[in-house]
Amino acid sequence: LKPFWLKPAWRLQRAPRRPPRAGRTAVMAQSMCGCRSEHERILMDIESAGRVGQRGLHKKMTIAGLDKHLVDMKYAVRGSVVAKADELKERLDRGEDLGFEEIVPCNIGNPHAVGQKPITFYRQVAACCTCPELCEEGGPLPDDVKKRARDYLAATGGNGVGAYTGSTGIRLVREQVAAFIGRRDGFPADPEAITLHTGASEGVKRVIQALVSKEDDVIMIPKPQYPLYSAALTMNGGQALFYECDEENDWAVTRQELEAAYLSGHDEGYNVKAIAVINPGNPTGNVLSEEDVKMFVDFAHEKGIPILADEVYQANVYAEGKKFHSFKKVLRTMESADSKYASVQLMSFHSTSKGLIGECGFRGGYTEFVGMSQKVLALFFKVASTSLSSNTLGQIMVGLMVTPPAEGEASHALFQEETAAIFSGLKERAKLLSDGLNAIPGISTRSIEGAMYAFAKVEVPARAVQHALKSGMKGDEFWCLELVEKTGIVCVPGTGFGQKEGTFHFRITILPPSPMLTGMLARLKSFQESFLNTWA
Repeated sequence: LKPFWLKPAWRLQRAPRRPPRAGRTAVMAQSMCGCRSEHERILMDIESAGRVGQRGLHKKMTIAGLDKHLVDMKYAVRGSVVAKADELKERLDRGEDLGFEEIVPCNIGNPHAVGQKPITFYRQVAACCTCPELCEEGGPLPDDVKKRARDYLAATGGNGVGAYTGSTGIRLVREQVAAFIGRRDGFPADPEAITLHTGASEGVKRVIQALVSKEDDVIMIPKPQYPLYSAALTMNGGQALFYECDEENDWAVTRQELEAAYLSGHDEGYNVKAIAVINPGNPTGNVLSEEDVKMFVDFAHEKGIPILADEVYQANVYAEGKKFHSFKKVLRTMESADSKYASVQLMSFHSTSKGLIGECGFRGGYTEFVGMSQKVLALFFKVASTSLSSNTLGQIMVGLMVTPPAEGEASHALFQEETAAIFSGLKERAKLLSDGLNAIPGISTRSIEGAMYAFAKVEVPARAVQHALKSGMKGDEFWCLELVEKTGIVCVPGTGFGQKEGTFHFRITILPPSPMLTGMLARLKSFQESFLNTWA
């Protein structure tokens, strides 16, 4: 295989090799100015470990001795910008005057961290499950809440939420997930092909771990992507094969682009193991049409590869005329018309962290496996057993997410009121953020159709780009660091998601309340105007 720098850089992502020893000295010398990249700091740690060893202190755990895949792995959502924000928050808490009064966390889809209120029904059931005395007759909580809690507690075998469950999750919850999928799609789901786990992320990582076994294994992922995918691939020794989302066409993907990406990997001797699709899009905020989903299914069938369908934002569709189309429903519909599609394998992921529930801290999620043999399912169940079980309250939150209070039950009216208000607020802020960003000189974004983010293009002057490179950063990384230092606004550099060569972006969430979002946009506009003037 050719080294990665001879491959099309916009297609394949491989962890960079360490420079030869002679080059490390130069790196360290350059770093003395204080401008060190993460990789340079790692090299310094390696050299330092060697010197310590020569003095006889023999540290057993150093970067030099740890798994290189973990060292090379990056996860931009919690990177240097967030570290700087944490530092600034500590200074604000000490009473320092930084020119702004609060940190605005626009970097991550964490609804309750920016003021979204918990949905009453979910929390009341959780409270009853953790304190069963609340389920007693005559108590202040609604009858449907107490009944639901008693059902979940009984489903634990009477052990309660403090005990392990089966490794794939509580059977009752898996049955509720299967029923939800059946109602959504009009096709049945098998609870035995559903596993519960710690958020959707754990399900994605387990699948990637199973698919990737050697360095020439690649998974096709969108560019831009959610960094979980590239991070999990790096951790497991695989690589990302990017297919481009077309920003000028509202982040659409064409069949021609999928074919070109697949061919580039195949021609270089790589083994394409699967294709991942995020719908609605993170970070792009686009929503796939039914025809788009059909295209991906047909492509996967033709290439004989499984689909990883990340559908955690399926309840977050705001644009008029847009609708969520699940991969399961589209696949089954295509299979009904032509049996050849019965061979397509699908893994779809969902989570309690997004949608309208927004319960990130409970870490509930599930995977549905479609088209897998019993032997394959048994392997994933074996992997799940190494964690014993996911947290029981997280599993219960999954059950609550997919089984809301029914019409006629005591909690139904309040539940409808609360969820309608959350959705209305998200929809309003999606437009507010899109319009606000497009009104700022040097910043533009496509309309936010769904999910929780804008992936905005930002103009970074050439002088700023050169300055950033001297500090071991890309232009948008420098821009985001400057933004948080001067305004307290926390965004994620587009570099961590992947972007078209020669462009710079940042991901920003719609989640802060409207007054906070409006104030944030005013600060962002002032910052960008100043930044352009400073670095012109």
